[in-house]
Amino acid sequence: MEDVERAVESIQKYNSELILMQCNTNYTADPENFKYINLAVLKEYGKIFPDAVLGLSDHTIGYATVLGAIAYGARVIEKHFTDDKTRNGPDHKFSTLPGEWKEMVKASNELFYALGDGIKKIENNEKETAVVQRRALYYCTDLQKGHRIIEQDLIALRPIKPDELPPYKKDQLLGKKLVKNVQADSPVHEEDFEC
Repeated sequence: MEDVERAVESIQKYNSELILMQCNTNYTADPENFKYINLAVLKEYGKIFPDAVLGLSDHTIGYATVLGAIAYGARVIEKHFTDDKTRNGPDHKFSTLPGEWKEMVKASNELFYALGDGIKKIENNEKETAVVQRRALYYCTDLQKGHRIIEQDLIALRPIKPDELPPYKKDQLLGKKLVKNVQADSPVHEEDFEC
């Protein structure tokens, strides 16, 4: 890491726009090399050099390392390309063929979008299904006006509609008095209770 820190410091004296690439320089295409790629160092680079764009210079077969690097924050990928893996030279055996390149780019884009922004929320494509997937409080049995709610009166079931109460509000309802008769398997609403 000291070598990397010195290199970054030297470069940034002249140019603050830096792409910091992780690279294992073994060109043998040996599957054993996957153990030495150390993609996790990209996380450290991101902490130590927050202004640098991260990347991977890859010399492995396939594109598993590319996907892993993207997951760790890499936005630049250097990967060897060939039209024939049997050509002479150290690069061709681990290089990517045109069809593999296309698959790698497709998978990389899918992964990049799938990573998201890290903010947990109901996404646009699940707003309709959130109604079906989430639960609301429902009455277990028929209850009469004036009844005080106990835990056994309520159950969490699907679906939940905008005016219905989620299960986390159950404790707030215990001991409250009903202002009307309610039926079993009907959803619980705020207006069912005295204020």
